[in-house]
Amino acid sequence: MDTIKNFTEGIVINEMDYGDTSKIIRVFTKDYGKIPVMVKGAKTNKSKNLGVCQIFGLNEYLFRKGQSFYYINNAKIMESNFKIRQNLYNTIYASFALELVDKSTIDRDPNSKIFELLKKTLRLFNDTKDPVSLIIAFEIKYLSFLGYRPKLTICDFNYFSIREGVIDFRDEFSVEVTKEDINFLKFLLHNTLDKTNNYNINRKLFLHNIIINYIKYNLEISNFNSLKLLS
Repeated sequence: MDTIKNFTEGIVINEMDYGDTSKIIRVFTKDYGKIPVMVKGAKTNKSKNLGVCQIFGLNEYLFRKGQSFYYINNAKIMESNFKIRQNLYNTIYASFALELVDKSTIDRDPNSKIFELLKKTLRLFNDTKDPVSLIIAFEIKYLSFLGYRPKLTICDFNYFSIREGVIDFRDEFSVEVTKEDINFLKFLLHNTLDKTNNYNINRKLFLHNIIINYIKYNLEISNFNSLKLLS
């Protein structure tokens, strides 16, 4: 195995058991993109890598590169983001952010903008009182980085199409939205993640459902397991 010489920041976005004591985790790293990491003994209390294998965690890693997996040579916790788990809705929406990144990125394709966006989003999910606005803001900014920003132009007649975004006519892929809805989405797009908005919660949930359908259509994702608890 080759030891990579430099430490890199990484966020644990998925995990699966491997045998009785080990785990395979997927880590979205700043420098190497999404990589699979074999962590032997990760399920034992004595494992030195127990803390750096937890979902949501931001850690600093020094990896060894094997044939099929990376292995942890050294690591330390930077931000556990453990407080996310103290609120059910924060947990669900933060888990969705991880699942979206996992399902819409390819291995070993670094993207520093997406990494920093995810890093900031998880940090805010520790304490946010408005998880719906935060996740919509993440989704719109994330789509923009991927080149799929929906059109948010206000027209005389406004319909949100899951194919394009806001259009001025109704089709089989669209639902009617208001000018206030569009302005809310534009506010989230153009402001920093920590900016909150007291827009009506029912409209927020309505818009979030639309954005999810837009994501599924344009990124060709059939479902998100993390959102099933909201059904």
